[in-house]
Amino acid sequence: MKQIELSKMHVWLHNIGKNNKELQRYASAGLAVIMLIWSAWLVGKIVWMLPADSSSVVTWKPSASGNTPSYSKELDLSNVHQSHLFGQYQANTDTKPKPVVQDAPKTQLNLILVGVVASSERNLGLAVIANRGQQATYGISERIEGTRAKLKAVLNDRVIIDNAGRDETLMLEGIDYKKLEVSEPRRAIVSNVQGNNPASAEDKIEMIRNEITENPQKIFDYVRLSQVKKDDQVIGYRVSPGQDPELFNSVGLQNGDIAIRLNGEDLTDKDSMGKIFQNISELTELSLTVERDGQQHDIYIEF
Repeated sequence: MKQIELSKMHVWLHNIGKNNKELQRYASAGLAVIMLIWSAWLVGKIVWMLPADSSSVVTWKPSASGNTPSYSKELDLSNVHQSHLFGQYQANTDTKPKPVVQDAPKTQLNLILVGVVASSERNLGLAVIANRGQQATYGISERIEGTRAKLKAVLNDRVIIDNAGRDETLMLEGIDYKKLEVSEPRRAIVSNVQGNNPASAEDKIEMIRNEITENPQKIFDYVRLSQVKKDDQVIGYRVSPGQDPELFNSVGLQNGDIAIRLNGEDLTDKDSMGKIFQNISELTELSLTVERDGQQHDIYIEF
């Protein structure tokens, strides 16, 4: 009996060993397939990470032979070209500024010209204009608040404004409108003094002071002011010598100084020039604070 049981056990162990060998064979084959797939994926990823060779990319270029497909000859684009779908180009030949009509008719705009700072350089003129009780200082080509008109030119007793393409005259307050007289060229004064020696610098300055005493606004003929802005805000007025530099140089001014105060008025305030012109006839001296190389300097001009 025991011999039979032993033989059965022997057969059972033999079958288990046989099955284990088959399982091992299948497992090895499956593992090999998995390793092969993983290796292929890894190699592909490495290849994609390598930099591309730009020289291998061939850029298409049209053939230089001039041969075109037959259908392009049948396409007539002349109507499209002549229709000017996006407008027709016109060269801007009018690059020169339009001349100023100095004898322009009196404007009908309800404006008051409080004061002017005329300059021999057209673009440097300034005008203080009041509209509806509000005064402001304007430079050339600036639009007058509350209107569509722009300042076009500044003369000694008037300004020319561009009102919808039409030049018009605005006279200084208190001065009646009249057409400009054509001035004859000034003749040089020849002295009878032997040698015709020119006047000394002191004599010139004295003559200038007398002229300013009679008309204080004449100071701006010898000390030019041009508005300086930064981010659309007035930061002062650049000073430069006028028709005769003697007075300018004698008081210690330098070309390019930035005036920030004039007789106590803050020149960064848009209403300051209007206040100055209102009292200009009473001036007997000019106190000017200028900035130069980051430092402030006080300049005094006595009339």
